[in-house]
Amino acid sequence: MNWRAICGILGYLWLILGGCLLAPLVVALAYDSRSSLETTEIVAFSVTPVACLLAGWWLQHSFGHLAGSIGRREGFAVVSFAWLTAVLLGMLPFVICGVMNIHDAFFETMSGFTTTGATILGAPGVAIESLPHGLQFWRCMTQWLGGMGIVVLSVALLSFLGVGGYRLLKAETPGGVVFEKERPRISEMAKQLWRLYLMLSLAQLLLLMLAGMTFFDACCHTFTTMSTGGFSPHTESLAFFSPGVQWIVIVFMFLAGMNFALHAQLLRRRPAAVLANPEFRLYLVIIMVVALVGVAVVPGVDSLGGRIRHSLFQVVSIGTTTGYATADFDTWPEIMRWLLVLLMFSGGCMGSTGGGMKVARLLVFAKVVSQQVHRLVYPHAVRPIRIGGRVMEAGIVSNILAFGVLYLLAFACGTSVMAAAGYDLVSSLSAAAAALGNIGPGLGAVGPMAHWGHLPVVAKWVMSLLMLLGRLEIFSVVVLFSSWAWKK
Repeated sequence: MNWRAICGILGYLWLILGGCLLAPLVVALAYDSRSSLETTEIVAFSVTPVACLLAGWWLQHSFGHLAGSIGRREGFAVVSFAWLTAVLLGMLPFVICGVMNIHDAFFETMSGFTTTGATILGAPGVAIESLPHGLQFWRCMTQWLGGMGIVVLSVALLSFLGVGGYRLLKAETPGGVVFEKERPRISEMAKQLWRLYLMLSLAQLLLLMLAGMTFFDACCHTFTTMSTGGFSPHTESLAFFSPGVQWIVIVFMFLAGMNFALHAQLLRRRPAAVLANPEFRLYLVIIMVVALVGVAVVPGVDSLGGRIRHSLFQVVSIGTTTGYATADFDTWPEIMRWLLVLLMFSGGCMGSTGGGMKVARLLVFAKVVSQQVHRLVYPHAVRPIRIGGRVMEAGIVSNILAFGVLYLLAFACGTSVMAAAGYDLVSSLSAAAAALGNIGPGLGAVGPMAHWGHLPVVAKWVMSLLMLLGRLEIFSVVVLFSSWAWKK
């Protein structure tokens, strides 16, 4: 393992993170008065970016010249350590301000960067609205940075990484995703993803302001919608805002759950290519079918328009792993609660900011089952796995199947920890699914109207690990626990 090269890349990442931490400092200076908490907040957002920039500068100055020489193993290490160190540095403002202890600050910041949206805020004495503007802004901004990925951002900005950039991208999303093989184009691909992300974010920001949101609220909700994160500066989440705002958020949650390559097709005026994509078609069908069931059974709303909006909002929110809430869906009929739990596993599309297992993998699972049933009848037949007319390589199919096994194993471990902590089965199952799928709210004790602050310390750390596993597609973290990653 080339630790010097790893430190060199981490130095560049810390410089980027330090620059991003200046934004909430500007917000704190612009919005907040000079109460004791807000003065401490300004100190926190002055000290933290300086610490990031100095540490990043030292690592970059000492080891930056080796950053382009990383191998496959170093790529996995950089990705895992980049996310962990980003969380450790990003939690400092919450700790310095004294609004959270170390356990809660780590949990909240991990939930932010992994775009999970599970929060300890809402506990007695830790109301969301009690946080000053700078902390609120940073809390939401962590999700926006984590949505497209801090490693993808680094590859977009650090074009000299070359082959190293290719390995970083492969390491950040290794679960069956096939990247462009022409490695010199990797930096351009990362830049294109961020351009699309910025463009959609700006469009949502403008529409939310036109719908009546303040600039601050529009920024925060744009951050957490496009990243499918779900944090909100308001305890009532999107229920605080008008139906018009909710419809805008529905559209952009749906767009954020799509493969970003399909957005490029739409910009090129090729809607037929989008509709021909099998993953997108299944994604659309899943959302519409579950939403129609919701329209039929959701209680407490008299008008048809209101039922459609409530059902579609919650289905899109959970299906894209955003996690906003406009209603207490934990009180909905059992069939809807069950369907929402299933949506926690399906998640968004490959190449989106959504979490979960991803719709493309569900297609592969179904194709593999069909193939095996066919072989029982025709044992000598050759029937490859095809998605969208393309034959999938056996290695990719094996990767996806292994991912499914690891995903269910991690889910079982998380459920066991919650059950051992004394939670009921529904709360335990949904908490593990919500953390691993990067969703946020679950059912029962961690439902949409509840918070995660009551979890024991051990459970908070385990749920934080599940968030990281889900965001990095499991393999990037698991590989570091294998002896093969450390052998020379």
